Amino acid sequence: MFTLKLQETMSGWIELNSTRKQEALAFDINVLFTQRLQPWKPQPFSGMLYLRDRGYQTEVHGYLSFKLSGPRYEMKFHHPDLGLVELKGEKTYDLANLKESLTVCPLTVFQQGEAVGYAEVAYRDSILAFPLQSLRLVRAEPRVGFQ
Repeated sequence: MFTLKLQETMSGWIELNSTRKQEALAFDINVLFTQRLQPWKPQPFSGMLYLRDRGYQTEVHGYLSFKLSGPRYEMKFHHPDLGLVELKGEKTYDLANLKESLTVCPLTVFQQGEAVGYAEVAYRDSILAFPLQSLRLVRAEPRVGFQ
């Protein structure tokens, strides 16, 4: 059986409330559309997250949900100072500011359910080339998700 796979790279910054210092953040994720008949349901992903200023990288797992207003990202990873944290946020489509609303995603950093910081990432490659570069039809793989 085949399914759709989305490979996405986003980059930007993360800022913790405790330090008030922005540092470079990036992630590469592979989203498997396991809910092919219900594409609005959360789709699992896994990948790598990078804090480039520290030379730190770690696995990231989460879900991507599509809504009419824009996609929602929810992911967990191990932060070098805080341990397990979650990043949650969504793009909000806006015709008056279409390019930015298609590419920029504000996120909140949570630790044990409490907001401890903020982040902003953006898709930086060509929007027009996105479907050709990022979408693939692949043989279905085992499910991935929060770990």
